[in-house]
Amino acid sequence: MKQGNAKAEPVKAFIRQALGCDCDESVFEHIENGRNTDAGGVKLRNHINVGGRLLVYVVDAESPDFVRSHLSGLLEAGRKERDDRHFNRFRLVLATAGKSDIKRVADAEFKRSKAVDEKVHLHVMNEADVAAL
Repeated sequence: MKQGNAKAEPVKAFIRQALGCDCDESVFEHIENGRNTDAGGVKLRNHINVGGRLLVYVVDAESPDFVRSHLSGLLEAGRKERDDRHFNRFRLVLATAGKSDIKRVADAEFKRSKAVDEKVHLHVMNEADVAAL
């Protein structure tokens, strides 16, 4: 589902500002923002396709135990989808209220994951940073 310009603006702002992506403007002509889809055995808050080049999963991460249990599966699912659908990059965003504890555990799990390569990225953000999506 291609979003109209007004609905795509929060996604574009999030991608540019919060994630720091400097994608070419033409990439933003097609944005899909699915909600409540599944990946890696987890319900995603957002499943975002930006121009068929950038894939973003946004997940509500409520505890360090959730991250320990699910991060590896999410990274594997995202990398597989990235490769299968020929995206350039995959970014996993963990949205949380307890950022410091989640970030510490997520960084450690990310470093151990075999799914990580130079085109797989992890972001841990406060819930408020993803609210507009």
